[in-house]
Amino acid sequence: MLIKEILFKQTAVLSGLLGLVLGVLTVIPFICNLSFFALFILAAPIIMVYMKRMQMMGILDIKQGAMYGAVIGFLSFIGFSISFIPLAGIIGLIYKGSFYLGISLLLRSGFFVMITLIFFVALLSAIMNSFSGLVTMYVYSQLETKPEESQTDIEIQE
Repeated sequence: MLIKEILFKQTAVLSGLLGLVLGVLTVIPFICNLSFFALFILAAPIIMVYMKRMQMMGILDIKQGAMYGAVIGFLSFIGFSISFIPLAGIIGLIYKGSFYLGISLLLRSGFFVMITLIFFVALLSAIMNSFSGLVTMYVYSQLETKPEESQTDIEIQE
């Protein structure tokens, strides 16, 4: 039940890229709510379904789905923070009356406060994506055909 190293690296790269893309999309006012919802709830199912379709991921049980979902949730929020916070800080500094003024105030409050906030919100994202990854693997286990076990016909003669 251990996390395989190659699968972990592929998952980490894909979740980081998804986080970066969602961080850029969250700056856009009309898409921000949808992309933030996708970050917190749908990041694990998006990546797991993509990896299943590209045959990068084999058959996983429900526990492994929860573990990979937690990893995807945590790393995607870290990637989100790397792209969103600088963009929102720049927008908040340029447009003083905008929604992003709070992010620029967060940047001024201190580096430690910002890192602590990012870490704990990333943990929350990991918990939410762990549950959605668990549900995704449960649905896949119900829909996916499992490899047949070796069937032998044994005839006992008297």
